[in-house]
Amino acid sequence: MNLQAKIESILFAASRPVKINELVKALQVNEEQIKQAISELISEHLESGVTLIEQNGKYQLVTAAANSKIVTDFLNAEVREHLTDAAIETLAIITYKQPITRAEIEAIRGVNSQYILRQLSIRGLIEKTTSADDSRRNVFNTSLEFLKHIGITERNQLPDFEEMAKAVSLQEEEIKDPKKPQLNENKDDEESGDKDEKKDE
Repeated sequence: MNLQAKIESILFAASRPVKINELVKALQVNEEQIKQAISELISEHLESGVTLIEQNGKYQLVTAAANSKIVTDFLNAEVREHLTDAAIETLAIITYKQPITRAEIEAIRGVNSQYILRQLSIRGLIEKTTSADDSRRNVFNTSLEFLKHIGITERNQLPDFEEMAKAVSLQEEEIKDPKKPQLNENKDDEESGDKDEKKDE
């Protein structure tokens, strides 16, 4: 079996981003050989239903961008069934503001977001890293798993925020009755975050 096939098998079985040094160790070859094989794999998958993406030195097999609409509809429905409105709101903030600190997220949302951030991290949709500008601060970014869920290979393929926000606003205006009082949708999130924070203490 050639090197490309071995790498493809590992990435498929892993179902997660794999570091290049993990591939080097598993396959007992040098980094240049891995990079060359990955380059060839990318070329081989140009017309395939899956492709190979790289982010921060990690590689993963994902759905081809050409099928993004089908995959997005399928996976978004799946994710939407398992995420609360508060989690989706937080994920959207991170998506368009990343890298972003917890304090910045909470300033936008107006509620404690520790619990929600933990849940998104557990699901593998976001990652916490050290800020490049200040090593004392942690920031949140969306993960490769998130890109896979929405059927794109790069963050610059995300829909324009302004256009998306306009579409969402129009839908909300059609649904909401201005005569009815609106419930605090973030109440449960705030209470859950406070409980979670007390546990940590």
